[in-house]
Amino acid sequence: MNAATFVRSWPSVFAWGAGLITAALGAGAITRPDSGAAASGLGIGLVVFGLAALAWGGVVLWAGRLVVPALVLGGSLAAIVGATALLFVVPAHTSVLAVAAASLLSVIVGASAAVHLRRRRRIAHPERTPQPMSVVGLLVAAAVIAVVVTPALGATQNAVLLRDDGTVPVISHEGH
Repeated sequence: MNAATFVRSWPSVFAWGAGLITAALGAGAITRPDSGAAASGLGIGLVVFGLAALAWGGVVLWAGRLVVPALVLGGSLAAIVGATALLFVVPAHTSVLAVAAASLLSVIVGASAAVHLRRRRRIAHPERTPQPMSVVGLLVAAAVIAVVVTPALGATQNAVLLRDDGTVPVISHEGH
C-alpha cells in the first residue's frame, strides 16, 4: 500500500464531516425563532451545501475517484463563505468552533479537488477508472473526523440554544 492509496478516501470522509457541520449550522439558523431573513436564507443555503457534501462523499466512495471536482471546488468555497457570513449575521447563536471546523474540512476537500483538476489538465487523457482505496486509511480518516466533528456539533447545538442571559438550558430526561 502506498501513500496515495492510504489517503484516497479522505476527501469523501472529510466532505461528510464538513457536510454534517455545515448542515447543522444551517439548521440552527433556520430553527431559531428570532432568526431574520438573512439568517434563514443563509441557513437554507448551508443545509443544501451540507446535504450536497454528504451525497458527494458517498458518490466518491462508490465511484472510487473524485467526481465533478470543479463543482466541488466552488461548493467548498461557497460553504466557507456562507458559514463565515452566518457568523457575522447571527454572532451570538453561531459557534466559532463549528465554523472553523467546517471551514478547515471544506478547505481540505476543495484543495483535493483543485489538485485533482490540475493533475487532470496536465494529462492528455485523464484516467476514469476506479482507484484502490485503503480500508485502514478510511478508518483513520473516520477517526479524525469523529474527533473534529463531534465537538463542533455539540458547540453548534449550544450556540443555537444559548439564552439571552448567556446560559444554555439543561434538558432533563427524567421519565424516559
